[in-house]
Amino acid sequence: MTLAAIVAHDPNLVIGKDGELPWHYSEDLKYFKKITTGHPIIMGRVVFEEINEKPLPGRENVVLSRSRDYDHVPTFSSIDKALDHVEGEEIAFVIGGAEIYKQLLPQVDKLFVTEIHKSHDGDTYFPEYRDQISSVWKEIKRDRHPEFSFVVYERVKK
Repeated sequence: MTLAAIVAHDPNLVIGKDGELPWHYSEDLKYFKKITTGHPIIMGRVVFEEINEKPLPGRENVVLSRSRDYDHVPTFSSIDKALDHVEGEEIAFVIGGAEIYKQLLPQVDKLFVTEIHKSHDGDTYFPEYRDQISSVWKEIKRDRHPEFSFVVYERVKK
């Protein structure tokens, strides 16, 4: 199985402010849907609550939570159990939040990044990875737009 992370961040790695995205680009939301549909998505409890505890359609929503259990989606108290749950899949996506990204980034094989070109105020950040480009990450695709770029990185095989 390929474990991938999908994220949109600004130049300062901001990914959120007050529980929401600090920007709105419909193209980015369409990209997220296109890339993740048909595949499991792994998220933390806070992210699930931010989408009003409604599973995103067309993909299995897997929630990590030590404090809640949801009847309508698979919920796991540990990352290992969540990863075991999606083991047979071709690809599974980590979609946040910040702590889940931080814990899973060392295991991620592929990054789907929307690089927002303009800086935004925020209180939630993606872990620094750009200093590892070439040693850990290799850019394999870049699609430039005026306000953002879609970039795909693969982990460098050792």
